[in-house]
Amino acid sequence: MSDNGANLLTVLHLRFKVRVPPSAFLAKSREAATMIAALKGLIWKIWILREEQWELGGTYLFSSREAAEAYLSHPIIQAMHSNPAVESSESRLWDVDRSLSALTRAPLSIADAP
Repeated sequence: MSDNGANLLTVLHLRFKVRVPPSAFLAKSREAATMIAALKGLIWKIWILREEQWELGGTYLFSSREAAEAYLSHPIIQAMHSNPAVESSESRLWDVDRSLSALTRAPLSIADAP
């Protein structure tokens, strides 16, 4: 059963197909990571890559759908879309079911902190 109400956690999954090896792209991402860490509503981000397929991206947990949607318009994302090394991108938003996620040890306790 899904959570209802204003405190609905949202997962954002972003994937980028790039024209350069993902490890080279990520090696230059420390400044972006620092900016992402400061985003309002971001609880955590996991950086992901598939080196052989030249894909990279992230899985993010946001405190609300509004915060996740706002990030999709953030200058960091706009820079990725305009970067000539980026061939294509895909994003998906998902609501989080806290009850079942807690049973499977999802790291949601930080989302409940004041």
